[in-house]
Amino acid sequence: MFGKDKPGTPNPAKQAITGQFTLQAQLASNSGRSIGVTGYIYDGESKESLDDRLDVLQEVIERQRARTEIPELEAKREQMIKGMNQAKEVLAELLEKQKSGSLSSQERMNIKNMQVNIGKVSEEIDKGAEAIAEAKKKAGVG
Repeated sequence: MFGKDKPGTPNPAKQAITGQFTLQAQLASNSGRSIGVTGYIYDGESKESLDDRLDVLQEVIERQRARTEIPELEAKREQMIKGMNQAKEVLAELLEKQKSGSLSSQERMNIKNMQVNIGKVSEEIDKGAEAIAEAKKKAGVG
């Protein structure tokens, strides 16, 4: 598509520019990185030709966005795993203390809450793995 004449596609060297467009996207929420693409609209260019070019450029931008999202998703998932492991250690200590029968009412409530929260975080970790796999698929990386 780029640099090749196709039927209905303008040849920039042969046609006047009648307008321009810019596509921009924030790549990753915490990185401050963005990407922008500027293109031109040519005299006599068909709507279909312009749509085709915009679609291709949008796909390029979406791939780049997915690529930069992967490290963020992986870091978030890793933090959730660390937090869950710490919660499991605390829970194990409380359960051990419970065996000796010396738990306060607050500690008993903490056990119940932690068991529920660990289950929820585990689900979020699984969703994070799915999001990473989807981003890698979009980006075309293994």
